[in-house]
Amino acid sequence: MWALYRWRVKAGKEETFAKAWERATKAIQEKVKGAQSGMLLQSRRDAAEFVASSRWDSFDEWLAFMQSDEAELAMFGVRSGSAEMVSAEVLDELGDLPAGEQ
Repeated sequence: MWALYRWRVKAGKEETFAKAWERATKAIQEKVKGAQSGMLLQSRRDAAEFVASSRWDSFDEWLAFMQSDEAELAMFGVRSGSAEMVSAEVLDELGDLPAGEQ
């Protein structure tokens, strides 16, 4: 299961946001059951637009995290006055085809 988060970052705060996202994501992966991988992407069209993805073992584990105090602390660290989360969406993975496999 994947979660996608859209962020709007203030001009000049892109690097600060990316570092805060990395710290928060590493902490979540180390401490939170079900958290797997994370990826941060920045739009080429609009440098203020970021999309973060996170992979989870299950929807229930993601939901438990999102309703926890740990989630609020992680989001506060990422926001820290430099960014606003625009949306969050949960997606189910239907397939994964690594490069070179046919």
